[in-house]
Amino acid sequence: MPDAPVRVLLVEDDDDDYLLARDLFAELPPGAYHLDRVATYESALQALDECDHDLYLVDYRLGGRTGVELLAEMHRRDCTAPMIILTGQREREVDLLAMRAGAVDFLIKSGLDANTMERSMRYALAQKRLEDDIRQSNLLLEERVRRRTAELASVNEALRGEVAERNRIEEKLRLADRRKDEFLATLAHELRNPLAALSAATELITAEPTNAQQVEQLIQIMSRQLEQLARLIDDLVDASRINSGKLQLRLAPVCLAEVLQMAVDASRPAMESAQHTLASLLPSERLMVLGDQMRLTQIVSNLLINAAKYTPRGGRIELSLMSANGAAVITVRDNGIGIPAAMQTRIFELFAQVDASTTRSRGGLGIGLTIVRTLVELHGGSIHCASEGPGQGSEFTVRLSLLQTPAEPAAAAPETVKHPLPSLRVLIVDDNESAAHLMGRLMQQLGQDVRLARTAFAGLELVTKFAPELIISDVGMPGMSGYEFARALRSRDLPWRPYLVAITGYGQESDRQEALAAGFDRHLTKPVGVDTLEELLRARGGRPSG
Repeated sequence: MPDAPVRVLLVEDDDDDYLLARDLFAELPPGAYHLDRVATYESALQALDECDHDLYLVDYRLGGRTGVELLAEMHRRDCTAPMIILTGQREREVDLLAMRAGAVDFLIKSGLDANTMERSMRYALAQKRLEDDIRQSNLLLEERVRRRTAELASVNEALRGEVAERNRIEEKLRLADRRKDEFLATLAHELRNPLAALSAATELITAEPTNAQQVEQLIQIMSRQLEQLARLIDDLVDASRINSGKLQLRLAPVCLAEVLQMAVDASRPAMESAQHTLASLLPSERLMVLGDQMRLTQIVSNLLINAAKYTPRGGRIELSLMSANGAAVITVRDNGIGIPAAMQTRIFELFAQVDASTTRSRGGLGIGLTIVRTLVELHGGSIHCASEGPGQGSEFTVRLSLLQTPAEPAAAAPETVKHPLPSLRVLIVDDNESAAHLMGRLMQQLGQDVRLARTAFAGLELVTKFAPELIISDVGMPGMSGYEFARALRSRDLPWRPYLVAITGYGQESDRQEALAAGFDRHLTKPVGVDTLEELLRARGGRPSG
């Protein structure tokens, strides 16, 4: 038995029956039970509201009411203590009513002894404990099921999210793969066009080398095609720098009128070849921004060339510059093919093309406007495109913050007097025979004594025999690379120090640093023009040879 006595409430309206019950409880183990009594149905209801007894003994007859009715009230009031019905005589119908109503037992008062009553009460209490255990287990099980259901719902939601994210990534990868294939096809197309023109021009010059007029025309064509190739390569390099986050600006106060004039000069061949009319509207005030002059020129020239490309022959293109609310506003407007509404939201995306046809009549890699947007944003500005739709022309607007205090115009630099080129011994090391031969011819025309080496090993031999003052070496060569050639050369104890120049198609800052670390004095990116060669000769000519 528990330490505390079992509290029992007797609901009995007959005093004699109460005394009989009290005598029976007196025979039970001392301290095991505590008996309370109420004599009416109404007082029993009040006790049920409190429900602070462990067990209820209820007479079946309670005036005009019954113990079965009280049992029903007990359930309605959420009192879960067990109830035993007491009656003066056995009546099967009453037994059934009591048991169906939820009574634990049914005892006949006549002949009732203490042992029988205690056994019934023990059974009732044991049933109550069992029911409580089952109820508690069910509650715990329901809680576990609820938590587990919530966990499963959370896992399912996470899985749905992961599946959706995976599908999104897969779709993005498929789109990127499709764009990559389209880009590679476009790149091949764009490279073949100038290469085809260069190849045809070369064959025509070879067939009629004495036709001076034709040779001059063909050279002009070849020059334009080479400029186109260089522009394509520059765009690819800029796109790579954008993706790697290595595109940097050289900031200084810049006059935007000068930028626009340089951009007009750069785009003039495209305008003239398409017979476009270019109208410029510049303000009288001097508008200054903090920016990279070369990159700002690239922004405007790209927009002008783009307008020329997407405007039918003989079109009109307008370039304007004005100030508004502390910002410089540059606008390029054309009456060309326009931009469909669906394309206006993604025109600045990488590889996006307004002309998606297989003919690709207008050319381009689809990266020019991406570069423009990136350059504008690096300058802290914004760019916006607008078009009424196909055939309605386009308008691109660039906004840049003006300098608060306009900078004074820089004093004009004194004209540099060009002295005659020094005559140097020049060694060219390149495994590409054509490239080496052409650079050698250019150097000879500039009055230089030139030797050629097809390998780095041959170059090292000529260094000893020829003693070159200027060495121009390719980087990517079989057997021994240009970097290895430079390190081998610098390790020799020579009585003079040749000016060593690396020339390569790789133009990243890391490539330049690698060349300097290997021992080169200069790093140049192909192609190298005559102006650069002249600058090299002057730089070496002004250096001590020892």
